[in-house]
Amino acid sequence: MERAMSKILLKNISIVATMDDERKILKNTDILINENRIEKIAKNTKEKAQILISGQGKVALPGFINTHHHFYQTMTRVLKKVTDAKLFDWLLYLYDIWANLTPEWVEISTKIAVGELLLSGCTTTLDHYYVYPDNKNNFLDIEIETANQCGIRFHPTRGAMSLDRDKGGLPPRRVVQEEAEILKDLERLIQKYHDPKDFSMIRIVNAPCSPFSVTKELLKESINFARKKKITSHTHLAETLDEENFCIEKFGKTPVRYMEEVGWLGDDVLFAHCVHLSDDDIKLLGKTKSCVSHCPTSNLRLGSGIAPIRKLIDAGATVSIGVDGSASNDSSNMLLEIRQCMLVARVKTGVSSMSATDALWLATRGGAKALKREDIGALEQGKAADIVLFDIEDIAYAGCGDVVEALVFCGRNFTANDVIVNGKLLVKNKKLLFLDEKEIYHKAKEIFKRDIAPNL
Repeated sequence: MERAMSKILLKNISIVATMDDERKILKNTDILINENRIEKIAKNTKEKAQILISGQGKVALPGFINTHHHFYQTMTRVLKKVTDAKLFDWLLYLYDIWANLTPEWVEISTKIAVGELLLSGCTTTLDHYYVYPDNKNNFLDIEIETANQCGIRFHPTRGAMSLDRDKGGLPPRRVVQEEAEILKDLERLIQKYHDPKDFSMIRIVNAPCSPFSVTKELLKESINFARKKKITSHTHLAETLDEENFCIEKFGKTPVRYMEEVGWLGDDVLFAHCVHLSDDDIKLLGKTKSCVSHCPTSNLRLGSGIAPIRKLIDAGATVSIGVDGSASNDSSNMLLEIRQCMLVARVKTGVSSMSATDALWLATRGGAKALKREDIGALEQGKAADIVLFDIEDIAYAGCGDVVEALVFCGRNFTANDVIVNGKLLVKNKKLLFLDEKEIYHKAKEIFKRDIAPNL
């Protein structure tokens, strides 16, 4: 999607939560956008702009940053046979369905996920794509090009599985690839799409799927390759007790200690979940400045547990928030995930362990740090024009004191009013401007009936 080469003025915003280092709250403030950057944050701005958006009765925040997802799973939500299954059983059933992925499925699932994310105030997302049935390497290209057309800032991952059931892993042979092929395709994708510059819209991530679906050789080779190419790396880790038992039985170590053995610790590594951690594991993740994507809804839905987020933060680890795949969350709503993050932390470590503002911080500044970006995550002059406005003149927010925290505590449908990504207005008055929701719904229904339902 081409970005607009023009100025946008957000006029007289009732509340601006900057999420800068001082966590400033500004009242009755203007934000001037010049092309894809924030040019000015001030009162009574006189500059002319091609687009004028009223901020009266609205709260402005930096766009949310989702650090873990599986777009393709939006087509396999609420499948009856696994609505009450734990992770390993859930995966064993779904792997055989996902093995039938088609180009149309990949395209429409990307539109569904991106549309849902944008409507919830998310402007940057990572997607962990790792299913390549019959070595169809072009599926990630389809996802990247579709997401780019939708306008979201994107960190697609070249995921992979290399350990099939015959070799002690979980996935079927049909979706497993050889190490050399995986690394070759990762290099191809970096050359074709990766942009390391500030304000880039696409950055490729190295992402073997999990300790129970890839070989030790792939983990070692891929992290070395990623560091040589100066890209980040991502994988699932310590999600369930089954995974912990798998790693102890197969490798003689906890999942975190296994990652240490294969070189997968550091500030350039982002782990999804990290639910089952010992105090020693937490200290090691903090000491190495490793990053964690907290996925509370998925962990609750699968009965996996609650991650020790406050302990991880206090130990020095970087924590962000991810909605996870839509087959284990069943939605792609970042604001709901922020709320869930706040609530489960209070169950785990007490009511004072996670404020609403802390949760918003993880979804903005935490996400930017986890993706190693300094150009997003805060409303400051010179930062990327990734801005979300929420309308608080609604009965759901009546009687509220702190209207910023009310976005997390209150609300009805948790939908953003206006969303700007890279200086382009993508959501206006709670409607997607460049995606037809009804058309997407009916196309998805057609694909589900044709390509998925017969395999259930």
